[in-house]
Amino acid sequence: MNDRLKLMEYMLEDIRKVTLSGVSHLSKEQLFTEPLKGEFPIGAYLLHFAECEISWLEILSGISQPEDLKQKAYYNKWYDPLGTGEPPSTPPEISYYLDVISEARKNLTDYMAGMKDAELEENVTMKRKNGDHTLQKKWIIYHLLEHEAHHRGQMFMLLRMAGMNKKNENRI
Repeated sequence: MNDRLKLMEYMLEDIRKVTLSGVSHLSKEQLFTEPLKGEFPIGAYLLHFAECEISWLEILSGISQPEDLKQKAYYNKWYDPLGTGEPPSTPPEISYYLDVISEARKNLTDYMAGMKDAELEENVTMKRKNGDHTLQKKWIIYHLLEHEAHHRGQMFMLLRMAGMNKKNENRI
């Protein structure tokens, strides 16, 4: 792995470490319950990170990701589902969330480990109903970083609003 890819991998690790630190005090029930009425549970956000990494890795690599991983991540079924949502009926164990997001992240970083820095400039095509979109590979990885930072801010705000944050946590 080259310097730019190493930096991106470090950034992915760092953002995840901060995200998990901010939710590590929550019980499985707190991860599963809406922090505020009408909001997604914090656990749904965590699995959404896996869901997005699965989706973007398929676009980045052109390689379909395992269906069992998609099922474990509640792919298009919990966080902002397409059609009817099918979230879990009982609170998953905390280890479940951690295992799923770790597996999705490992697939991403394993792919990145086989890349060269020059490949970051390559374009890939994302097929959508409204037409194809061309993106650079480096933008996809950047977007995953930005996406988690965005949702992490939402999660931490929801936890504060619900009174579920640790005192003096989640501050820079």
